[in-house]
Amino acid sequence: MNTNSYPSKYASSKGIFVLGKTRFKWYNLAEDPSTVSAQDILNAKTCIKNAEESFQNKDDLGFVIMHRCGEHYLLLVCTWRSENELWESVYYDGSGKFEVWDRDKIHLPTYCVWEMGIVYHESISWKKFLGTDRTETQQQNYLDDLFEGEV
Repeated sequence: MNTNSYPSKYASSKGIFVLGKTRFKWYNLAEDPSTVSAQDILNAKTCIKNAEESFQNKDDLGFVIMHRCGEHYLLLVCTWRSENELWESVYYDGSGKFEVWDRDKIHLPTYCVWEMGIVYHESISWKKFLGTDRTETQQQNYLDDLFEGEV
């Protein structure tokens, strides 16, 4: 391995998270996926369930990236709103529980180099879906198209 290269992380697909009418693909992202605990995932899902956005009341598709950053997490909750733009809410567990990451600025960070591997896959998968008749079968095809690997 080239010691001058930037370190890699691993994106691990964890299936579909259904919240009311919204269905999310779930990805864990970490240097070592085994460091993402079941309790941390439960805390993240509780955060999404209780989010001001009320995802469970929207008929939507999207994906979640639970990104382990050192000892903490960024939780990126992304939906397509049935169109060609990606919508995002970001949460951070710095206080021990997930809360909205206050980003009240004009120029904001979006996706880091590791997250972009997942976002790139999702972009291609969603564009393919947009070119279909968008039936339930096509929605399921989108949900079944999961990414896993080194980023």
